[in-house]
This record gives sequence, structure tokens and C-alpha cells, in this order.
Amino acid sequence: LGGPQSAYEHDIYPYLKWEKSFLAAQLTLNTPILGVCLGAHLLADVIGGCTHLGKYDYEVGYVQYELTSEGKCDPILSKVFEKQQNKPLFVMHHRDSFDLPSNATILAYTTNNYIAAFRFGSAYCVQFHPEASFTEFNEWVQQTRSDEPELYGNINIDKILYQAQACEIQAEQSRQLFFDTWWNSIQQQQQ
Repeated sequence: LGGPQSAYEHDIYPYLKWEKSFLAAQLTLNTPILGVCLGAHLLADVIGGCTHLGKYDYEVGYVQYELTSEGKCDPILSKVFEKQQNKPLFVMHHRDSFDLPSNATILAYTTNNYIAAFRFGSAYCVQFHPEASFTEFNEWVQQTRSDEPELYGNINIDKILYQAQACEIQAEQSRQLFFDTWWNSIQQQQQ
């Protein structure tokens, strides 16, 4: 799952090297992996990509996603997008991004041209947070406001929080649909 760390901060968080080794071993074993935010960044590094500070502002709240041609055929995202009228609600809360090697399959981008989802072998990785309810998202925002308020820059955080709270029922449907679809895809692969 996500965290305040950056995948490239080995000097501050030495355990990230161990986590990357663990992920590499799991990929070799073909273990199903869901990489969320920091998890996606770690996996991007493991497969030969590069995690870095994003080129744009902090991406926070609900954003629009654009499926790639591969994403439109993806058994997980295509179903989620179809059932959510192409507007699933998953919160973002990041400033880092990543580049991927050519053998990774990019499934979706955000309107800021950040990679929102990709596949590599048994790993399914998303930049967004399908696990985060409004309560968790609000906690992250309040913690960031307290610790590093400059990170949000000119972003109207109060407006984003209002929107997130108002859309919580639809967002819960998106979250449940994502996890049900992801789990079903793993079950089908195991048969």
C-alpha cells in the first residue's frame, strides 16, 4: 500500500531495499501482487523502471482516467470503467511518478499524464487508492496539511475534501467493484 515514503529514499528508509527484493522474488514465483501507490512505485523500480518526483503538481482527490487500448481490454479496469460509466472514483494522493520499461503494460493515465495503472507478469499496479475511504483520505490530507502544508501549493484542498465526502457512496461502489473484479481475476488465473 501507499505511504509517505518515496521509493527512491533508500537512505532515509533502508527497509525499502528489502521490500524491493521481496517483490522481485514474488514476481519470480508468479505470486499475484497488487501494488498500490508506493507499492506500484516499488514494483516499477523492481522491473527496471524509475520512480521520481512528478513533473506536475501534487495529484490529490478524484481525477479523471483515460484507459489505453490495453486498458480497454484489461479484465479488471475495463469492467470497472464499464460498470461505472467510465468515471470510477478512486482517490489520488501522490507527488511521485514513475517511468516503466517497454515490457510493462500501461493500462491507464490520468489527465496529468501520470501512469495510473500498469501490469507486469503477476503484478497489477495502480497509482490510485482503491482501499481508501473518505475517512482515510481525510486523515492523509490533515496529516499533510500539518506536516508539509506547502506540498499542496495552490490546490483548493477544502473543495477536494467536500467533493470526496459528497461522492463517498459512489466511491465505495468503485472500491468494492475494483477489489471484487481483481479477486475474481486471480481466482480465474488459479484454475
